[in-house]
Amino acid sequence: MTEKTWASFILSLLLQDFPESLVITMFVFSFLNRRLRDKKVLYAALLQTITNLVRLLPIAFGVHSVILIITLAFYTRLFTKAPLSKIFLAVLISFALIALAELAYTKPFLSLTGLSYEKAFTSPFLRAAFALPYEIILMGIALGKNCYNHKKGCLIN
Repeated sequence: MTEKTWASFILSLLLQDFPESLVITMFVFSFLNRRLRDKKVLYAALLQTITNLVRLLPIAFGVHSVILIITLAFYTRLFTKAPLSKIFLAVLISFALIALAELAYTKPFLSLTGLSYEKAFTSPFLRAAFALPYEIILMGIALGKNCYNHKKGCLIN
């Protein structure tokens, strides 16, 4: 890899991949009634961030999403021992929410900014900016569900 590619890759990991992995992991853990103030959330998010390297592979469109869904379910199972059916349900809901959110706001954002899709998603800064809305949505849901779990006393270690 060239120096520019490495810099772009590192920026992408820091600006989009890690925050995205952390928020999705928080979402999944909250729907499994797990505590969000737990090192396990951070460990699973870090592993998922490393797994995001799959985005660099020359594979068919959408295959990386399948790989990321399976690996997040695996990491969650590794740290929580929750039933796989509940884990996959939470992971699939999170990815469906991401897809719906991106469908809702990507085209208006692109037309508002005058950017092309290719230009917006080749820059790590712009990719992170375009990911921010669904990250905020997922984090809001995760924190809301965690608050609900806390009030109901149904949190599991």
